[in-house]
This record gives sequence, structure tokens and C-alpha cells, in this order.
Amino acid sequence: CDFRTFTEGIVCRCTATHCDDIEPLDKIPHGFAAVYRTTIQGARMDRVTMKRKFQPEGLVVLVDPSTVYQDIIGFGGAFTDSTGINIRSLPEQAQNTLIRQYFGPTGTEYTIGRVPIASTDFSYTQYSYDDEEGDFDLHNFALPKDDFEYKIPFIKQAIDLQKSAGGLRLFASPWSPPAWMKTNGQMKGGGKLRGEVDGPYYVTWANYFVKFFEAYLNEGISFWAVTPQNEPTTGAQPDYEWQTMYFDAKGESNFVKNNLSPALKSSPATKELIIMGLDDQRWYLPSWADVLLEDQETASLIDGIAVHWYEDPVFPVSALTHTHEKHPDKFILSTEACQGWADRQGRGPSLGNYTRGEDYAHSIIEDLNNWVGGWVDWNIALNTQGGYSWFMNFVDSPIIVETNTDEFLKQPMYYVMAHFSKFLKPGTRVVKISLPDHLTEKVEAVGAVLVDGKRYVTILNRDDNEASR
Repeated sequence: CDFRTFTEGIVCRCTATHCDDIEPLDKIPHGFAAVYRTTIQGARMDRVTMKRKFQPEGLVVLVDPSTVYQDIIGFGGAFTDSTGINIRSLPEQAQNTLIRQYFGPTGTEYTIGRVPIASTDFSYTQYSYDDEEGDFDLHNFALPKDDFEYKIPFIKQAIDLQKSAGGLRLFASPWSPPAWMKTNGQMKGGGKLRGEVDGPYYVTWANYFVKFFEAYLNEGISFWAVTPQNEPTTGAQPDYEWQTMYFDAKGESNFVKNNLSPALKSSPATKELIIMGLDDQRWYLPSWADVLLEDQETASLIDGIAVHWYEDPVFPVSALTHTHEKHPDKFILSTEACQGWADRQGRGPSLGNYTRGEDYAHSIIEDLNNWVGGWVDWNIALNTQGGYSWFMNFVDSPIIVETNTDEFLKQPMYYVMAHFSKFLKPGTRVVKISLPDHLTEKVEAVGAVLVDGKRYVTILNRDDNEASR
């Protein structure tokens, strides 16, 4: 790590010619364990091989591989326009290095990527793929240069890097349909689909999804899953400040059953896609899942529930477990998270902020211990302001690009993600663990059995007490 120190802490500086790598796990000699450490003092996924003690001392975590919970789906981040804009601002060699830091064998080895359908608040502008009023047959549907310049090239690189490691699972989410399809006549701001339920606007909106996936398949990019709408509840707010559209759980259920699923099944490009419901905050659970899945036909069409992390500290994590208990055949995936989104925590990037990394670790451990199968970050890369964002909705990211110096900076959040994503590959099983009763709530852990049978434990210590370590 080429350390740079800021007021809030340490980052690792990367250029076109230098970037620190994470040592692969590889084989572990019998009787030994591989230990990776990240600390506030400056360790960043530092690996040592330690001889296992058969009479353990100090902090003892008991792993019970016979008590198995959910499968791991994967970990990843989002290919927003802003991500692409920032990566493209770097020299080509540095661009390639940055993508390898996420998807290559010496990086975090992400296995999931989220792709917005058209624009979000992290785009240069608001745009759709068909702005022709009344084009119900979508004759004018076309991907703009934003997709070809800021998304597709980097998605292709990530796919190539993951080919030998089991592949990259991509899922897509829309923020808004074209303005002419919404009741408020704008992509931003609250509103619903125009017209009668299941009418021409509903049919056209469902076909718009298919057009998107077909266009990406023409570029050699196929998808694993889709969500019907990003944060659908925000569409109930008339003055919502960026792109959105409203569904309630009943409306989403109806749209999936009568419009989206039939449209997806009509095309070879989309007939195998799976659908995840909600894609919003966990405080809507389990009630949203209950309503969404009460229709048996809809329930047969939805494979999982997608949740976001915003405001998690004020709503109990038990909502996730309750959702699993009521709908055990549906997976749960955390599909969006970022730091620096709220005024109370400080807007935008906080370079070297270790607490933000600890918050990520806490959320991931808490989620995995409550039936969540994976965790997807928001923007893969932002600039030092926390954009680009047409609405100036600046936030933080695990990698920050310094456009003036042709460098990028790896935040503590980046290494925290690596502690999970590098090892917990699809097919890993979360298992039961036990911690000593005397530990404070600031010491947390999650256990798993990896695909190859190795035992895995990650321990987070947010306690300043040395005895806890």
C-alpha cells in the first residue's frame, strides 16, 4: 500500500504503474490457518499464515459446520454512469488497474454487478431510452452514448476478469420510465405509470425492459436478474428530487404477474431472468413480502427479496429473519449501500474514514447472520466531490478517483468489502457460530463453509479494549 494520510485516516494510492494487491488465499498447509487483517493503524488485508492451536486461548469463536443456513449469492457494486465517467477520466492503464482491483484475482473478486436501466441521480443528465411521446411500439428505443461509453466497456472487462472464477452475475434496476409514461410527465419526482392498470402504458413499460436486455445481449452482455423498480416507495413523494416511480406491494405484484414476467418470457434474451421484489429499505419487511407473495402466481415468478441499507440502524434486523421465516423459499439480497448520503454523517467522501468501513462490516455481518445471501455496494468509483451526479447528490465510495492527478484512492471500505467478497463465493454456506458471552456488542462475527470446504470466520472488533482482540 502506498499510504496517503488525510484528516480522517489512511488510504492506499494507486496509479497507472502501481497499486497494492491482495494476496490470494491459495492452499493452506495442514494444521495452519490464513489470517487477513485490516486495522485502523494501517493493515490492509495483510495476510499471514499461522499454526493452529488445538488448545485455543484468548478470544474463541466456535464454528458449527453441521448447522447450515443460507447459500451465499455474492458481493459486488454498481456500474453507474458516474462510475464510468470517473474511470474514463484516468489513463487507460489506470482504468484497467481499477477494474482489476474489483474483479481480478488479486482484488476483491466481486461476483455481482448492478446495472441501472437508463439514468439515475448518478448520471450527467436525466435520460431514457425512448423519449418519443406515445411510442407504444418502442420503435425509437435505443441505447444512448452514456451506456456505450460509461457502462458497457467496463462491464465487459469485469465479465472477462471473472470468466475463470465462475462468472459475473448482473442484475438490472430502473429508476424511472420515460417521462411520457409517468403521471407527472417527468422522470424525476413522484408519479405512477399512466393509464389503466394493465393498459397500454403497462404493456409498453414491460416491453421496455425486454428491449434493454436485448440491446445489452447484442453487446455480448447477459443478465441474471432484474428488479421491477428501484426504491418504489419514493415515487409516492410528489417532490422527490430525482428519478423514481411509485409501486406499492400490491401494484408490484400485479405488474410482475400480468406485465413484466409475460414480457420477459416472450424473448430468448430474458426468458431465464429471475425477478427480485422490493429493492427498497428493510423497514417495509416482512409486510411488503407478505403482500407481494400472497398471490400464488406472483409468488411462483419471484425468486428473491432485495433490500437497501439506508436507515438500518433505526429499524430492527429481525425484519430480515421474519421475512425468511415466512417465505423460506425466497432468498434475500442487499442490493444497495453507500456512506456519506446523509447530512448527519457528512455528505460525500471522507478520505481514510475507518469508521465508515466498520459500518460496512457491521452491516454485512448482521445481514449474513439474518439470512441475507449477499451485499451489493452502490457506485464502484466516484470523484473527490462524490459525483458525478446531475442532482449533486454526493456520496462516498470504496474507490475515489482524483481526476487532476490520474490517481485513485482505495478507502477502508474497499478492504472491508474484500474481507467478504474475496472468500464468500456463490455456493458458500453460512453456518452457526458462537462467541463468548462476556464480549460487548462491538465484537461481531460470521462463519461459513467455503465452496471447497474450508472453514471461514470474519471478526469485527469496534471496541477500543485491547482484551477484546
